[in-house]
Amino acid sequence: MRGVYTAAFRISGLSAAKTLMYLTAPSNKVVELLSASVTNETNETNEQLLCGFQRVSSLGTPTATSITPKPHENGDQAAGSTLKANVTASEPTYPAVGQDADIPGAFGLEGFASLGGWFFDPTPEERPIIAGGDTWGLRMVSTPTSFDAVIKLTFREIG
Repeated sequence: MRGVYTAAFRISGLSAAKTLMYLTAPSNKVVELLSASVTNETNETNEQLLCGFQRVSSLGTPTATSITPKPHENGDQAAGSTLKANVTASEPTYPAVGQDADIPGAFGLEGFASLGGWFFDPTPEERPIIAGGDTWGLRMVSTPTSFDAVIKLTFREIG
């Protein structure tokens, strides 16, 4: 399918609640989130964690690594979205995560066992659409014991 891209990044020694990866949609397109995962590359003790997508209310200027997403089809143009991974300073601002299961501006925000990994694979009707110019972050909300995490995000640019 045209306009589909995957971005992946390995975070060595992840041991903090933070933004794992964020995506800013180009101003002239919308972005459909197709799937994402956070998996455990090391053999750590199993623990219960919480992560998911949230709309960034204020991006600021986070310190992070730029990611170049790979197109799924040869001949596709470069992605217009901006992706950064492993925010190490100046975290973006998110709406508060409360006790409510229905958190405004959040998708796939779920607890998971760290050894099994977190997978976000919504049906077509459930796929979040990111408006042009908006930023969404894939966050580790809880604080994990140190492990090597592999982060993957697949999305489609429309427009």
